[in-house]
Amino acid sequence: MTDVLIGLGSNVGDRLLNLRTAVAGLRVVLRKVEVSYVYETTPLGVLDQPPFLNAAVRGVSRVGPQRLFFWAKSLESGAGRRPGARLGPRQLDLDIIAFGDLVAETPRVRIPHVAFAERGFVLAPLADLAPDLTLPGASAPIRVLAARVGRSGVERANPPSSLLASR
Repeated sequence: MTDVLIGLGSNVGDRLLNLRTAVAGLRVVLRKVEVSYVYETTPLGVLDQPPFLNAAVRGVSRVGPQRLFFWAKSLESGAGRRPGARLGPRQLDLDIIAFGDLVAETPRVRIPHVAFAERGFVLAPLADLAPDLTLPGASAPIRVLAARVGRSGVERANPPSSLLASR
């Protein structure tokens, strides 16, 4: 069993419900699930789209990284996500930020996630769950990276309990 961190995002439809559904779905493959605060964030890249809700999940994986990746993609698809513009609007986006100490790169996934250390909307929720954790290849613990990047465009919106409410 491996400790994992997963980033969640949604900016289409009922954003909070999309994140709740993702957390419920992740409980199938994760144990000891913890959730961060929910943050409302400004879009990155494609700016002409609604704001996102972002959060993070920490848990212990019951499956390997490939199965976790495909499970996450099935949850995205189940929420209505279809192929579209990179960084464009989406019902649900799940990214494996870290899978224990694993460092891996395939055509479909890179672990740790390639840009986590540069994105406030990823670091703020991660800092809620694992502030002192230094991920493989990172220059500092998550809390230090989060302080460097700052919280411009990242505002707390809901407590962790909002992701645990029944659907």
